[in-house]
Amino acid sequence: MKKIILMSAMMVAGASFVTPTIAKVISNPMEITLQEEKTQIKPDELPTPVKLTIAGDDTLKELTLAEAWQVKKVDGVVHFKVAFDNGTEDLLWKTYDAEGNEIKE
Repeated sequence: MKKIILMSAMMVAGASFVTPTIAKVISNPMEITLQEEKTQIKPDELPTPVKLTIAGDDTLKELTLAEAWQVKKVDGVVHFKVAFDNGTEDLLWKTYDAEGNEIKE
């Protein structure tokens, strides 16, 4: 009887020291960079709806339009980033869609 108990204890102890082997999953992360196309345009080349929105904004009436960019997103949507000189070192940037709606970022 002692032998049976001793053998059972040895088998349980031996089984507890065995570590299960788990297959390692090797993943190769793939980085995809999507770029948008930015083109600097003259402020007078902005679409009419964007010009009207800027002209109708009371907070921008006293500011000078410094520069404008046409940004074409990867999905083909076009936005316009417009910089205003507000008298500080940093320019005030606003983004508009082609219909003249301001896009809050």
